[in-house]
Amino acid sequence: MPQSYEAIRDDLLAQRYSARDIPRTDAPGVYALFLAGEAALSKLITGPHDLLYIGKAPSGLDVRNHFLHTHSGFSTLRRSLGALLKAKLSLQAIPRGPGASQTNITNYRFTNEGEQRLTAWMERRLAYNHVRVENDIGHIEKRLIAELGPPLNLTNWPNPQAPHLKALRGVCADEARSARTGHQ
Repeated sequence: MPQSYEAIRDDLLAQRYSARDIPRTDAPGVYALFLAGEAALSKLITGPHDLLYIGKAPSGLDVRNHFLHTHSGFSTLRRSLGALLKAKLSLQAIPRGPGASQTNITNYRFTNEGEQRLTAWMERRLAYNHVRVENDIGHIEKRLIAELGPPLNLTNWPNPQAPHLKALRGVCADEARSARTGHQ
């Protein structure tokens, strides 16, 4: 029996897992990340659920476990968190890959040591949940984002914090560009 949108939303907000307790699943669905405990991100306003980000994983939720990513080059969530935490965690942005492609700059990553510090911060300060969704995953994700307004989602809702976050990400992209050209 298909779940209603309301049931999916309520299930997503109801449970939270720490990074080490996330159930493994290759089922498709939607996921959410939340600030945990007394965690805070400088100048970022979260809603009443401490919700930070909502995403979809049509090919399986394990694929989108941002705690397991080796670097931020393929995770917009990690890039945004890193941009917010750049000074606090002493993160240095570098190109995602060695090629001259602009996406290697736009989709920057951090040095290996910085990625480790970012992952450690995430493991201590974030919680996760996911809900299996079989059909219309993209529509469900967009509706959840529009209704719940997670501050790290930069699309699918009129995020009032997007300009600040995009500016911070721009600083990281500029640093990655400088690292590529060797003009730090």
